[in-house]
Amino acid sequence: MPHYTSEAPHQPKGDHNRRLSLGMDPDRFAAEAGITTEQLRDYERTGPDHDYDPAVAERIAATLDRLERHHANLQTGRSETGGHDAPVIDHSRHPPLMIHELTEENLNGAMIYGDRNQEIGKVSHLHGTGPSAQVVIEVGGFLGIGRKLVSVNLATLEFMRDENGHVHAATDWTKADLERMPEHKHH
Repeated sequence: MPHYTSEAPHQPKGDHNRRLSLGMDPDRFAAEAGITTEQLRDYERTGPDHDYDPAVAERIAATLDRLERHHANLQTGRSETGGHDAPVIDHSRHPPLMIHELTEENLNGAMIYGDRNQEIGKVSHLHGTGPSAQVVIEVGGFLGIGRKLVSVNLATLEFMRDENGHVHAATDWTKADLERMPEHKHH
């Protein structure tokens, strides 16, 4: 195992703090990185001027970079812009919204996660109220350019709150599925 000094690109203690700021426990993070929990713990316990496995360090760094692009940092509440390698989100831990919470005020701007936990769109607005309402979803585009609006029945989306109270929805659709839907026209 090669020896790395403080000038090395990997900082085990810093990477440990990065993992903690994402709120990920060692078992879940190790699974995301494709390493064992013991390998993660050994790496994170490495002191300055001590040896560590460079392959494990690379996997950890790549996983942290990927997750930080998508996962809100618990200290700042912010994440970088989403990409295609979304982290695994355990929606089963998120309580569903009650019928009385399915209001335009609660749902506007809610992110919608597709079949692989990818961000596939966000709620633009609602038409109607209650379970029969239509949800208008903004798909694609950048800064409002190239976006498409599609309309789906509210009952086809599972709205819930995450650990931080943010409303989002889960569905089995993909972004491509939404993009193939007819464009919603304002009446």
